Amino acid sequence: MTSGEEFIFDCTAKDFEALVIKSEVPVLVDFWAPWCQPCMQMKPILEKLIRERGGKIALAKVNVDVEQRLAMAFGISSIPDVLIFRDGRPIDRIQGILPEKALAQLLDGLLPTKEENMADLALAREQSGDLAGAEALYREALKGEEFLDQARVGLARILLARGEKAEVMTLLDNVSGGGPLGEEALALKARAWFAEKVPGPADIDAARAKAASATGKAKAQARYELGCRLAAAGEYELALEELIEAAEGDQALLTGPAREAMIQVFHALGDAHPVTQDYRSRLMMLLC
Repeated sequence: MTSGEEFIFDCTAKDFEALVIKSEVPVLVDFWAPWCQPCMQMKPILEKLIRERGGKIALAKVNVDVEQRLAMAFGISSIPDVLIFRDGRPIDRIQGILPEKALAQLLDGLLPTKEENMADLALAREQSGDLAGAEALYREALKGEEFLDQARVGLARILLARGEKAEVMTLLDNVSGGGPLGEEALALKARAWFAEKVPGPADIDAARAKAASATGKAKAQARYELGCRLAAAGEYELALEELIEAAEGDQALLTGPAREAMIQVFHALGDAHPVTQDYRSRLMMLLC
C-alpha cells in the first residue's frame, strides 16, 4: 500500500459494507455536504493527512444530502462529523473541526503497531508456506499485544490446519465480533467444533450406508451423524441437507443437536452465503 490517493473515495449506502466494513485498513468516514463551510475547510486537511500516510488509512466521503438514510443510520445530526472504523466497527468520532496537528496525532494513533506489522509479516510467511515461521511470528506478536485479533486468528488457522485443536477455542473466544476477522474467527470455531465431533477420519461412505439402511428415529440419528461427518470434511451444503432431514425426522434433534450443528455450518459458510440463507429459512420454518 504505497499510494494514498486510491484510499480517498466517495461512498454510498450501496458500497458502504465493501469499502468501509470490510476494509483491511482503518477508515475515516467523513459525513459532509457541499453547502457546509466547515466541511469544506476540513476536506483538504483530511485528504492531505490521508495521502501522507500512504494508504495505511482510508477516507470515505459521504454526502449527507445524497445519502440521507446512511447518515440517519449513524445518528448524524450535524456536520462535519467523522466516524472512524477499524475491523468493521466504529471506534471513535470527530465532531466539528479539529486543528491539523490534533488530526495528525489522531491518525497516527490508527497506524499499525509493531505487533500488527509483525502479524502482517506472519501472514505473508503463512501464505508463502512457511508455517513454522508464521507461527513463531504470530506468537511473538501476541507476547506484545495479547488480544491482537489478526494474530489470534492467524495462529488459530495454523493450529487447526495441523489438527491441534486444544488452543484454538481459547484463541478465538477472545476475538472481537464483527468485521472480516470476526467472521473468520466464527468460521474457524465452527471447523474446530466439527473436528471435535469427528476426531478421526470422516468415513463418509460408511456413515451414508448406515443412514440408508436405518429406519425411524435411528435413521434421523444416522443422518445427523452423516451431516456432521460431511461438515468435518468441508462438504457444507451436503451436510446441511442431511442435518435438515435429521431434524425433520426427530423433534429432539430439531431442537437440539441438529439445530446446533446447522448453526455451526452457517458460521463456517458465513451469514451472507446463499446456502446459509436458504437453510436458515428452512430451519426457521421447522422451528415455527
